[in-house]
Amino acid sequence: KPYRLAKEAKVKTREQRIDFFGGVVAKSVQPQLQMQTERLTWMIKEEKLIGNSAMQIDRLKNNKITDRGRGDAAEVFLKTEIVNITKNAFIELLDPLVQIASNSMSWNVKAENIKTNAPLKVVHRAENITVSGNRGEFKIPSKTVYVQGNVKGIGEKGQSIQSNNLTWHLDKQLVEASGNVVYGQTSPQLTFKGETATGNFKTENVVVKRGNSSERVITEIIPQFNN
Repeated sequence: KPYRLAKEAKVKTREQRIDFFGGVVAKSVQPQLQMQTERLTWMIKEEKLIGNSAMQIDRLKNNKITDRGRGDAAEVFLKTEIVNITKNAFIELLDPLVQIASNSMSWNVKAENIKTNAPLKVVHRAENITVSGNRGEFKIPSKTVYVQGNVKGIGEKGQSIQSNNLTWHLDKQLVEASGNVVYGQTSPQLTFKGETATGNFKTENVVVKRGNSSERVITEIIPQFNN
């Protein structure tokens, strides 16, 4: 069950609704969330929390924050453990250190899954890699990001990839791209086009295949050491 702290509250018994105002801090045990905002509505019968102002939502495990979301509007469904951030959505994971931004996102806390049908940007802070697209999904347990539509990826060395679809395995540092793939790098300056690409985007070791043929291009960067 959730509990609240606020400067003011209005109870509407007939509607089974409580409105909280001013410095609202709300906590729930299941799911284990802490929410901070200036205005929050608790729909008791529907087991739903509604925030229509800037809101921060922290997810906790063993009383430690693991993930954090924020946005200008959000709904929290306590029974299904789903958080819908419906305006200027931003979710940050601490392990791995990944940030996801979109206009709206659905965050399934129980299943540890984040999904959006709106344009999104995913930033891996530790690896300094950014991937964007028209829609996407992040499966937290497997540390896998799926991005579809107008996909663009940029690495810290200026390497880039464009495609229709991209699967990004964060723990393996592996990308799998398909559909109108364009892969490029700056040192040396190379560009390859094909139907699929697989490899380590960070180390610039990528295999690009053209169509169904066995023809492929392997790009490897071998560090040069000075004597």
